Amino acid sequence: MDREIFFAMLDKTLPRKNVPPFDAKAENPRVHLLIFVHRIKELEPGMYFFLRAETDLAKIRSRTAGHLLWQQVTADFPLYLLQKGDVTETAISLSCDQAIAGDSAFSLGMLAEFRSIVEKEPFRYRDLFRECGMIGQVLYLEAEAYGFRGTGIGCFFDDPVHELLGLRDNSFQSLYHFTVGKAIEDKRLSTLLPYEHIKSRFQTAQ
Repeated sequence: MDREIFFAMLDKTLPRKNVPPFDAKAENPRVHLLIFVHRIKELEPGMYFFLRAETDLAKIRSRTAGHLLWQQVTADFPLYLLQKGDVTETAISLSCDQAIAGDSAFSLGMLAEFRSIVEKEPFRYRDLFRECGMIGQVLYLEAEAYGFRGTGIGCFFDDPVHELLGLRDNSFQSLYHFTVGKAIEDKRLSTLLPYEHIKSRFQTAQ
């Protein structure tokens, strides 16, 4: 994937006034992206962090391991390099050993500010997942628009994600994973036109 496309996809997950879907949320973003870069042109493989609310930088950085780099990739864009190197096996392992997390252009975990929110207002738990869902839908659409495919990864290990970052409590919580890459057609599956089953029934009746 071209670096410009990767940046454009991430940019679309940032909330803007009067731009759906994130303009439907009144509060500031609570979910950030821990990204495993595998195959992005002109971008070194490694572990990155995309801040969807830049005011959270100090809050998150103070809670993560001291060896993480936190190097901003480019000015005026909230993407930070945490660790250089091949993170393919790490990404696969964190996503229940599913190869799609490492065979892709990139994969990610959605990390949300958590304890301070749900202790005060427990119903906000579902709001955090709604925000994850919005991010996922944007990534689905962006992937398709650029000739790629995306898919959510519902099976993952949250505690190892926290250990990787050096998080010692649930002040931030891993809530969902996602991956984007080139599609490989599964020959075991078939695709039919909409309402094909109804059409077949009518033809049989005639």
